[in-house]
Amino acid sequence: MLCQMDLDAIYTSEWKQRIRDYFHVGKQFAPCAGGYWAFSFERQWHKHRAAVLKELQLVRTIAHWMPPAGREIVVFGSWLGAEAIAYALCGARVTAIDLDAAALGLSRELAARYGVPLRTLVMDASATSFADDRFDLVSCSQVLEHLPPERQPALVREMWRVCRPGGLLWLDTPNQFSYRDRHDTGMPLIHWLPRGVKTRLARRLRRDVPTSEPAFGYKNVGLHYYVSYLGLRKMLAGCGPCKVLSRYHGYADAEHYARQRRCQGRARSPLFGIKLALLRAAMHVWNFNWLSDIKVVVRKLPAGKEEGQAETATRRFGRRCRAATGA
Repeated sequence: MLCQMDLDAIYTSEWKQRIRDYFHVGKQFAPCAGGYWAFSFERQWHKHRAAVLKELQLVRTIAHWMPPAGREIVVFGSWLGAEAIAYALCGARVTAIDLDAAALGLSRELAARYGVPLRTLVMDASATSFADDRFDLVSCSQVLEHLPPERQPALVREMWRVCRPGGLLWLDTPNQFSYRDRHDTGMPLIHWLPRGVKTRLARRLRRDVPTSEPAFGYKNVGLHYYVSYLGLRKMLAGCGPCKVLSRYHGYADAEHYARQRRCQGRARSPLFGIKLALLRAAMHVWNFNWLSDIKVVVRKLPAGKEEGQAETATRRFGRRCRAATGA
């Protein structure tokens, strides 16, 4: 674990100015400088300083299924590289891709400050040039919602294609049906509304997002394109046999969650025991990705016998969905 002195040596005043220039001059975030309710450079800087340490927690969570040392890992939409660097610090061979060349340049420099190698490529994540079955783990955090809806299934298929059989996919994206939107507007239930209604509402309340989106040719789209958990499952079902391994925020079960929280020193409150008991009871019948933000670990199953089993499970899942909706 890096100490405070190490962080001060990495995140110098010169580096802070580099990051400031990226946000205030770069074509993606420059519109935020004119005013956006959720943007403050100082807050963004503190998040940037803490990002690698935060992503190390994700690496420890994924290590429950796949220890990263010696693995081939690709990070789709790597941006400033925190997640990619965290995997590299744990011994993985990491490739980071993004459409934002300036962000990738900064991520390479930041990786060098941490003393780890990082391969970066300017590449469209929905149409990469990687070979089939290339990587042990394909990670995609906070990327899917930044794509047009017609390209989202292509991104998931591409993750599937480049992942080896038996490998893992990590998908982290806001849930369209989450009770509160924490990514765009900070408002409750707004993404439950039709797009035409919610974009006009957000604009009127000055809660729309002014960033210029690389996947849209650096145009403003107002609000991002969220998906539901059911929508994501349909995309995965269109790829091939798979198994969703996680049940709650990327955790396999209540015990996995408890271990990680104890390692983080976040299990001391008496309320934690109550929450853990509720999770133990509820996880038998409920997948928490339905209404919370979608954070799922998915295993790509090999073809053959497993494929037939997965297809049967997929058909069963579809029947349940149709029955629930009356279709």
